[in-house]
Amino acid sequence: MGDFNVTAITDVKSKNEFYRRIWSDIKTFESMLNNHLIESRSDKIGVEQEICIINSEMNPASNALEILKNINDNSYTNELALFNLEINSKPYLLEKECFSEIENELKILLDKGEHVANQFNTHLFLTGILPTLKFRDLNFNNMTPEPRYRALSEALLNLRGSNFEVYLQGVDDLSLNLETVLFEACNTSFQTHLQIAPEEFVDMHNWAQMIAGPILSMASNSPLLFGRELWAETRIALFKQSLDTRGKNLHTRKKSSRVYFGDDWIYKSAAELWIKDVARFPLILQATGGYANIQDGTMSRLKNVRLHNGTTYTWNRLCYGIADNIPHIRIECRYLPAGPSLVDEIANLVFWIGVMKGQPESLKKFYLNTDFRIAKDNFIRAARTGIHTVFHWFGKNYSASELVLKVLLPIARSGLESCNVSTQDIDKYLGIIESRAITEQNGSEFMVNRFRKLLKKCNEIRSLERVVRESLDFQKANIPVHEWKESEIPRILKRPMLVEDIMNTNIYTISPDLEVETALDVLKFKNVHHLPVEWHNGKLVGVITEELCENAPKDSLISEVMSTKLQILSPSDTIESAKDIMHKNNFTYCLVMDGTNLCGILTNKDF
Repeated sequence: MGDFNVTAITDVKSKNEFYRRIWSDIKTFESMLNNHLIESRSDKIGVEQEICIINSEMNPASNALEILKNINDNSYTNELALFNLEINSKPYLLEKECFSEIENELKILLDKGEHVANQFNTHLFLTGILPTLKFRDLNFNNMTPEPRYRALSEALLNLRGSNFEVYLQGVDDLSLNLETVLFEACNTSFQTHLQIAPEEFVDMHNWAQMIAGPILSMASNSPLLFGRELWAETRIALFKQSLDTRGKNLHTRKKSSRVYFGDDWIYKSAAELWIKDVARFPLILQATGGYANIQDGTMSRLKNVRLHNGTTYTWNRLCYGIADNIPHIRIECRYLPAGPSLVDEIANLVFWIGVMKGQPESLKKFYLNTDFRIAKDNFIRAARTGIHTVFHWFGKNYSASELVLKVLLPIARSGLESCNVSTQDIDKYLGIIESRAITEQNGSEFMVNRFRKLLKKCNEIRSLERVVRESLDFQKANIPVHEWKESEIPRILKRPMLVEDIMNTNIYTISPDLEVETALDVLKFKNVHHLPVEWHNGKLVGVITEELCENAPKDSLISEVMSTKLQILSPSDTIESAKDIMHKNNFTYCLVMDGTNLCGILTNKDF
């Protein structure tokens, strides 16, 4: 979408005009396929590296524009949020030491970016979701000031008709809503590209769908969001819900989210994917320009349908491009997360490419007698449970590790050898996948296990900070994640202690329409002295204390006796300032509010 000048569709005339241009593009694309005008080769690869920017406290840093201004390298570009960046690699022929060359190119670019980021006391960090990201970071001021991002956000919000909602269930639950598409900015990916010959596209795309679950299970690296332990690859569910334009009244219909895995195999050509998306999803943006035309010998950019394709999000996406006036098509694998380390990412790339290229001859037409729902079920399972997933694979059930070790690694090796990839590269990168499968430690496993142990010693905020700091150290050394160990060296905060470092986030609240006697029972049962009073929608209206309860008639309503004079702190207040406020005002507690949301409580016993 960044290649085009885009505007919102504001009237019926422009909408229908853009539909005509899109269908013209699709007909042109079908003609190019039928007349063999698209390059017939499957030996070019490339990657897109998304990056988080963090400060010295391991929290997101919104200085992407300053880094881009000073880096002077066209390989770098902006992303949706100001705390993200992206690197685009050059294309490579799939042969010899191509994977080592990609790793070396990215290492040089990441080192260059890190050097510039350090000038602003920040770092570059590779992860699927930054564990220290907070809900308050998703404010409009952190959206990159590019017109296309605002246009996309407003168009999707208008189409939905209400705020975007996220509800996720894992070990913890998460329920939030937001009035922009910035939930999407939580996700950072390592997107891989493989050029496909048109005559092979149907078989290859269906195979890409079939292998997506097992590939993802080895690569999962996004288990934590806003301090909640959710899915092994939370990006998958979060991205789907963050751009879901379906109103609640449409969820009973089989109407897809704009982020989706698919609903069936394809059977005829690559054009099926675009045709389905145009028929399924309303247009939200339009590009300036005219109709597709290849009559003058110049290949069409097909920018109208490509723009629409850029506002729908399949995990194995059809991409179209032109190099030296020769068009080509690619499969873009979008489900792989960034991180945990650069060498891990390249191992994921090698594994995916190898399995793609090694598709057994006996499975070329597997989709003719395989239910698509098996592939989709495997993918969702992998996103939920990662390296511990059990897969249904052509009539048998396998654990993720068993499927990788017994079936997919041999396929990957065969595929890479058929492309004349160097034995050294094959052994190095597939060896990392093998070790991951044997140890059953990928990025998600390391983060979850470390987070759980740290929670026994310190609170959520400091535990998350420690997880990121340790991961950054391993990442800088480019150590594969299966070799990561717990750090034995205690970390000392280099910043002043904040309220959020020590506040209690496990808060008991009570409704104002209950009787005081109920409040007193809860206070005594939970052994607390203060209960925030809020309605079911989360609106805070007061505080009830043991003293207030004991001095009121037992049949009084809480709303009649509660205190509405709230003692408020911010999570970003320093401990010293909080102590000072509580001491001067003789407060025994303060509620901690993040905007209008109650996020914690601090008592004088916490110091």
